[in-house]
Amino acid sequence: MNVEFSVDGLERLKGRYAKEIQELQSTGSDVPIVYVAKENLISFLSSIRKEEGFELSFLADLTAYDDNPPLGEIRDYGLGSVRKESGDHRFVVVYQLLSLQTKDRLRVKVRLNDGEDCPSVVSLWKSANWLEREVFDLYGIRFTGHPNLKRILLDDRWVGHPLRKDYPIKKYQRFEDAASLESFGLSLDESDPAKKQIDDDFEEEGDIFEGSQTLINIGPQHPATHGTLRIACKLSGETVIDSHCEIGYLHRAMEKLGEVKTYHKFIPYTDRLNYCSALQNNVAYVTSVEKLMGIELPPRNTYIRTMVCEMARIIDHIICVGISAFDLGAMTYFLYGFHQREECYSLIESLCGSRLTTTYTRVGGLSADLPDGFLPRMKKWLDGLEDTLKEMDKLLTNNRIWVDRTKGISAFTADQVMTYSMTGPCMRASNINFDLRRDRPYLAYKQLEFDVPVAKGGDVYDRYLVRVQEMYESIRILRQIIEKMPSGPIWADDKRIRIPDKGRVHNSMESLIHHFKFFMEGFDVPEGEAYVPMEGPNGEVGFYIVSKGGPKAYRLRIRAPSFFMFQPVPEMVKGENIADVIAAIGSVNIIAGELDR
Repeated sequence: MNVEFSVDGLERLKGRYAKEIQELQSTGSDVPIVYVAKENLISFLSSIRKEEGFELSFLADLTAYDDNPPLGEIRDYGLGSVRKESGDHRFVVVYQLLSLQTKDRLRVKVRLNDGEDCPSVVSLWKSANWLEREVFDLYGIRFTGHPNLKRILLDDRWVGHPLRKDYPIKKYQRFEDAASLESFGLSLDESDPAKKQIDDDFEEEGDIFEGSQTLINIGPQHPATHGTLRIACKLSGETVIDSHCEIGYLHRAMEKLGEVKTYHKFIPYTDRLNYCSALQNNVAYVTSVEKLMGIELPPRNTYIRTMVCEMARIIDHIICVGISAFDLGAMTYFLYGFHQREECYSLIESLCGSRLTTTYTRVGGLSADLPDGFLPRMKKWLDGLEDTLKEMDKLLTNNRIWVDRTKGISAFTADQVMTYSMTGPCMRASNINFDLRRDRPYLAYKQLEFDVPVAKGGDVYDRYLVRVQEMYESIRILRQIIEKMPSGPIWADDKRIRIPDKGRVHNSMESLIHHFKFFMEGFDVPEGEAYVPMEGPNGEVGFYIVSKGGPKAYRLRIRAPSFFMFQPVPEMVKGENIADVIAAIGSVNIIAGELDR
């Protein structure tokens, strides 16, 4: 997948921003990297967002890494003695930018010394609020101008910053006391300035609230938030006047694990991110590693990976629209879809031996080829699925209760979607016609025909419609794959990553040693970095990997769509009824495994 600027674009970038840019690196197959001094960061980002020809107005991600940890023996990471030379920077803050007009990407970096602050970009993108809080939480980097810089995944009482390289892997900390609602700034105190401002805002809009105000928790218990999300709502009657989303209930230090596991051993962890579409995560992760290594895949591999990505999209959308309908009382719709989802899982089980957590891909290959009779079985499933979707459409799409509960509810404009960095069906439901499969084709998508469903209202109903239409398009894609599936090998011809066949392992000492070293020690990946964005069922999913050589990632960042979908929920539900909060959450499809990581 080529996501690099043209040569003319790079030259124009250097010429236009010669004063702001400290260093510009052209990285071949990956995106260009621009280093900017922190003093010039805001002016550079503000300008390049609107500059004609660049228009890098979409913040795809914001993260950091510990580039030069202090002098010491860091055994947990297999780095040996890592010396921080005098005057070197300690951290690098990374901004992944995207232009929806040119489809180009740019990676902007800022070097910081230990204890040095970085300017906040929340004034440019609201999505940076949570992103900067996460960097502060895990690295301790402070952002000047941030409106509420506090921990987001860990408890406020946590000591240290776990993604720093000098933080021990097994330094556990335990807290038994729960946080109060007041800690979210949702106090009912009449003197609370935040309360007064909210009340003033609603008075200006002509809304009158009678009766006392109430603080209420939605989640993290079942139902509605599915055991892993918490929304603290401030109500006047049944109307939401303020709310706060809390995350971290399923935080498992995935990115930390990605730095201590070999590239191969991290594959099963990708299943546990968006566990509704594990196959998509598998493909996205290994593709990033393959990009670092310069591995070219055979055609059959790319077609099979495209196939499993579309299967993942269907089962993810089925669970999203089914559970959303179930939460609002439409149980029959959920049961119709769930049956077809289980049929798909049976296909997946025949493919790799697992249903939910698949671990199907390998770096440079797949765990197994398609079993005999797989494609005819898939065709039969697609026929049944299409008939079921038509029945489901009759059951719900024009159902008056469903329409009343979803139409006009929690609507988001295109500008709101952009500032919160929302992607996928939620973006397209707000009339932004962007899909990575079409606009930056990867795998076999360039050889396939499909349409990209777009809606204009941006409400709960439109998010539902987009997902339903995407399932029809996925069926269309899978039918083409059945017809076009090429023969040939499923593994890249690369000795660095090729796992020896079992027959050779059992009969050859050299192959047995190779097998043992591969699984125990891993394979070396050259120095460099890569980010491969893919159009996951819930939006852009990608793995940003920084390698300093060796069998483990130096930094593994997971760009999780749900993280960007949950942050705007308070703005979505402000002024809505309490019952509509459930509809809003279901429509943005939060999967806590990838939200918290």
